[in-house]
Amino acid sequence: MTTRTLIFKENNRIKKCLKCGNNIKFIAYSDYCSEDCCEVWLVCNVCNYEATENLVGGRFEDVWGGVDDDNVDMAIECWNDAIDEKLKYEEN
Repeated sequence: MTTRTLIFKENNRIKKCLKCGNNIKFIAYSDYCSEDCCEVWLVCNVCNYEATENLVGGRFEDVWGGVDDDNVDMAIECWNDAIDEKLKYEEN
């Protein structure tokens, strides 16, 4: 497993954590999910909330994995989608 600590400037790009409201401090993770594929995802570095944890297909999949800038960008998109999905589910 590969990790990278991330601290962003104040922004409107990353959706706020549903548990603590953080959208600045995260840890990016990359780990094998099958023989030829890795998953890349974000975890809130304030409360350890993981928006994509139980969301099937919610994490970014990449053959090589890693937590480089491009994969982190895709993990942010997955985080945002997961937050939107959870908020949509809560509304219904």
